[in-house]
Amino acid sequence: MSLPGASSFAGVLLLLVLSTWPTCPAAHNITAILAARRDMAEFSGLLTATGLADDINERNTITVLAVSDADMAPLKARHLSREALHHVLSLHVLVDYYDRAKLHRLPGGSAVVSTLFQASGDAPGSAGMVEISERRGGTVAFVPHEDGDHDVHAPAVLFVKSVHEAPYNISVLQVGALMSSPAAEAPSSSDTPSRHKATNVASKNGTRPGDDDAAADAPSRDGDEGGDRADGGGDGAKKNGAIGAAPGWLSFAWAFVLAIKIIMVLV
Repeated sequence: MSLPGASSFAGVLLLLVLSTWPTCPAAHNITAILAARRDMAEFSGLLTATGLADDINERNTITVLAVSDADMAPLKARHLSREALHHVLSLHVLVDYYDRAKLHRLPGGSAVVSTLFQASGDAPGSAGMVEISERRGGTVAFVPHEDGDHDVHAPAVLFVKSVHEAPYNISVLQVGALMSSPAAEAPSSSDTPSRHKATNVASKNGTRPGDDDAAADAPSRDGDEGGDRADGGGDGAKKNGAIGAAPGWLSFAWAFVLAIKIIMVLV
């Protein structure tokens, strides 16, 4: 015998369980992915020290243009503040998915893509956009845009190879150099001469670039990921990678089963 209104009550209960359950975060971790590439330790360390790794991990669809340690010297020589460094690296994170195959089938041979620098709201005007173009011989180039057009003074950064592809979630592509952008490197109004002098992040600390507060922030932002990088990519990926969201989904499953049982009892 069913109680009056039991079905309605059970339905409402089920809807509450589903609607109040927290949204599952993106199932990837950029530092765990790059841990398998020891030649990209400096680039990975910069992502962590500037907090950009967290921004990348919060996105469900993203493409990271990564650079090897051998190509990091020009960035070290720029002596950028932490904020400017964050902007430069943000320019290398496309807010869309591009893997090797997609690079070679661009409509009309080119595409203009927004980056995390543009999405942050810190980029002036249309700065923070990147043009991808396939050139003669199948070479793919990336060039930053300034004021609605590509920067004719900026050299093209060429695609080297694919590092990691998880369609259509995250793609990590190796490029041969870091892009240069006056808009990204420009000091903000909050920067002071003492801050510029103290934040030669790339050259002072190697894989832990950043001023003292940037280095202090790194553990709190990504926990034990630095240790994961030292131990190799395998353990890091298991702890922080695609299976990171499993406990949340298991709890959700138990809650769902409980709701079903309540419905059966009441109905």
